[in-house]
Amino acid sequence: MLIIGLGQAGCNVAKLFKQHKTYQVVLLDEDSGIPKCDTVEEYDAVDFKVPKTWLKKHQEVLVILSGCGKIAGSTLRVLEPLKELKLTVCYIIPELDYLSSEAKLRHKVHFNVLQEFTRSGMINELILFDNEIALEHFGHGPIKDYYSSINHYYYSCLHMNNYCKNVTPIFGEHHTPKQISSITTIGVTNFNKKQEMLLFSLDNITETCYIINASEDDLKTNDDLVPTIKDLAN
Repeated sequence: MLIIGLGQAGCNVAKLFKQHKTYQVVLLDEDSGIPKCDTVEEYDAVDFKVPKTWLKKHQEVLVILSGCGKIAGSTLRVLEPLKELKLTVCYIIPELDYLSSEAKLRHKVHFNVLQEFTRSGMINELILFDNEIALEHFGHGPIKDYYSSINHYYYSCLHMNNYCKNVTPIFGEHHTPKQISSITTIGVTNFNKKQEMLLFSLDNITETCYIINASEDDLKTNDDLVPTIKDLAN
């Protein structure tokens, strides 16, 4: 699978996938795969060419980005040549309180455009993460490492989601979402508290898929595992 980080936020999450040999990770940022520009309009005019080897080697691609930076203006230029592959975009919504009015406007435009691309079918799945919600759930830690823990959590969610989609489940079956459910998020659930914590607040949820990761010991010895899973789904 091809993983592309676009911009600083996207690259900070994407680079965590490098520890796995199953991924080819590409980091695109100012003067690193994308020429540095002064305006969003200039980034939108960037001539980005995808190596043919990417398209031959991979069937799926995951692009990770946040839309508040100027470099997000190159998003369409990056996505356009990748539409031959199964295209998933992970969009990270920034903390709006810390943004300038210009950055807020860039986020709003890119966020809306990506949703339209998804509804049109150009993007197969748009996964939404919200920094404010994630930090509320899991904390931010000291200011020096403010985003490092949450970036690792985003990576962990995306990696496990991809892994579980590509292995045979021991119990149950893979879920094939409807086209109308192509705008999604990921969350975690506390078994004991039966509390779901989504990483984005979706409106009008049409489908929910539960992926249960259990230890080898629980799979062999826990007689309450199946009833607990059923109770959670209900």
